[in-house]
Amino acid sequence: MGRNFRNIALAAVTFVMLAALLTSCSSGEPTDPLADYKNQTLAWQTCGADIKQMLGPQATAAMELLGSRAKCAFMRAPLDYADRSKGDLQIALLRVGAEGPQQRLGAILFNPGGPGNDGLPGAIMFGSRWTGADPADPVASLYKQMSQSYDLVGFSPRGTGASTNLVCRSDLFFRFVTSSAVDSSDENYANILYNSRLIADTCKQNPMTPYINSETTARDMDLMRHLLGDSKLNYIGYSYGTWLGTWYAGLFPERVGRMLLVGMVDITQPLGDVMFLPQEMSMQRVIDEVLVPYAVRHPDRFGLGRTELEVRQAYLSLRTAPGYLLSAVTALLPISVSGEADTTLLYLRAAQRMQEYLKANPAADETAVTKWIGGADFVSDPARNENTRELARQLNTQYFSKVRKEVESAELTGKNALAFTIAGNDSGSNFGVDEWVRASRSSSALYSLYGGFWAQNPCIYWGGATVTRPSASAMAGAGKIMMLQSEQDPWTPREGALKSLAVLPNAGMVLVRNEYSHGLYPPYGTECIDRPVAEYFLYGKAPERLTICDGKALEADR
Repeated sequence: MGRNFRNIALAAVTFVMLAALLTSCSSGEPTDPLADYKNQTLAWQTCGADIKQMLGPQATAAMELLGSRAKCAFMRAPLDYADRSKGDLQIALLRVGAEGPQQRLGAILFNPGGPGNDGLPGAIMFGSRWTGADPADPVASLYKQMSQSYDLVGFSPRGTGASTNLVCRSDLFFRFVTSSAVDSSDENYANILYNSRLIADTCKQNPMTPYINSETTARDMDLMRHLLGDSKLNYIGYSYGTWLGTWYAGLFPERVGRMLLVGMVDITQPLGDVMFLPQEMSMQRVIDEVLVPYAVRHPDRFGLGRTELEVRQAYLSLRTAPGYLLSAVTALLPISVSGEADTTLLYLRAAQRMQEYLKANPAADETAVTKWIGGADFVSDPARNENTRELARQLNTQYFSKVRKEVESAELTGKNALAFTIAGNDSGSNFGVDEWVRASRSSSALYSLYGGFWAQNPCIYWGGATVTRPSASAMAGAGKIMMLQSEQDPWTPREGALKSLAVLPNAGMVLVRNEYSHGLYPPYGTECIDRPVAEYFLYGKAPERLTICDGKALEADR
């Protein structure tokens, strides 16, 4: 009887194993390891108070105008796509639904760059602009069609915003540093290197850090694409977002739909290098080639001089002032958008006059300078003079915080943690420490205002990339990619953008002459730029390999 029982049990086990094998064979495919994530449902609902607080009052007001079209949801994603046992994290999404769901072409995802900038506001900004486009205008009407045809989806990349945040915890404080353009001493550089290493060491202690990179974010985007019900990913990425977009294109070339990359990063070099020294050159170029001639054309408007030599001397003199004044003004200058050209020059005027006052009154404290600002004349126009006084007050606060050598905690959260973590994990740096110091000192000598702006570089201590970037040849397997590039972009120089174009035969670029804005947000305002972008998204019309358009004139030149 015992033998019969064993035979029956053995037969039962064999049957179960055979049934399982037959079931597996009949499916024809192995079980999808991401099935649990792909089967989740996004619970779209009114955005909560915490999201609205992050968005700020302006974006929240715009979201209210969009009404029920604006909804928020959270997506569950694996911390490690190769090992789901390590747990999950949460990704926040904000969707502005298409005005005409019956003519929906899909969703467009947005990434505003950084690395680490929050993408939630992107859906609100584009949703407002495109919803309000004039349907009677032949070009603007195309953007109205885009509002009707696409869901617009912003998301907080893993590690920042309303998603699970990366926190680099430390009880230490950064050391005080000043601009290496005026202080290239060994002591100042020792402090710069100390801070760089402190960021790298602190962030690498967090067990979440290895999974904060473009590889995992691109996979998050593909999971979003699936959950949004789209077979192809449509995408608009800015700055670092162009690096991320091409990473996605290399991983999933067959899933790329319409992809617009604005302010193209040089994908032929490590991210930890192209974020730094090339930007010092291109920021200085904006000052010298765009803003100095602009100030000369309107001497009474800015008060900086009537010749290029006089205007240049106005900021060159800051190198002979205490290093704190140069550091203070470069920390405040708005150099990203050509619409703020006037403000940039008025900051320089405020710094010039403040330097004159401090030279004549070396014992003046913050209170004394504040009092002087209240009665100072910066420019002849009364309204603009009052505006410049406010800029001078901001400069004064920044300057004296540096005089006091105030330092911050080395604990970094969200965006501040992501900026260097992604650069370090994605690619690290080609520079050794000594090579970096030599290159930074050389840049400080070459670029009078912005040299040394990025002397701090944690990537030189990161230890190398932790993921492998897809090849350009893999990216070339994607559909037609569109690039939009300002000729004098200060943050993503055209030289690097053109290198990226050269290695992506499937891409076409619209290059905007006489424009330096880092972010061009269609509709820009000229048909040469706006029509190709809209027709690309609406009709799939492939961009030309290179189209050159003229940018808009600066405010006082119109």
